[in-house]
Amino acid sequence: MTFTTSGVAAASIKATGSVTAALIGRYRPAGVPRLGSKEDRAEAYRRLLDASTRSFNYAFQFSHLQREAGRAAHKLLLSQLPQAWEVSGELISALHGVRLCGTLPVIAAAEDLVSATSDLEMNEKDSARFQQQGAAVVTAQGAFLDVCREDLSYATKRWQLLRRYNERRFLRQQPSH
Repeated sequence: MTFTTSGVAAASIKATGSVTAALIGRYRPAGVPRLGSKEDRAEAYRRLLDASTRSFNYAFQFSHLQREAGRAAHKLLLSQLPQAWEVSGELISALHGVRLCGTLPVIAAAEDLVSATSDLEMNEKDSARFQQQGAAVVTAQGAFLDVCREDLSYATKRWQLLRRYNERRFLRQQPSH
């Protein structure tokens, strides 16, 4: 019969505990985002896209009503001003979320998107000028989306030959814009 000393027993318990702790530390349940994880970044990017779209829609509505209804729309527009401020606050909050977990190229594209969205003039009388501002927002959203897809590894890589072939074939089949 072999007796173990208390030191050997303590060392074996400690070793078993550290292995168990390491396994528990590596456990990542599905669907639970971690700060800086791909899911967390995707949610922050989606939130900024949604906020910029809502902000663009409010600016479009204000500008359109201002042009079409003129002074008759002032009461309606004044009543919706707090909601427009809330949407603007949501846009800035979403930008901070991207700044928290995004990479540098994504943050730069996000700041460009927020800048383009903030440049929309809600009292713009000239419809062509507002269309130019709107086109700048749509372009910034597209650039932001492209950078996000690259960051989240949604874009086709060089070594994914079959995927690249299928993507090119799909693009060739699409009618020209």
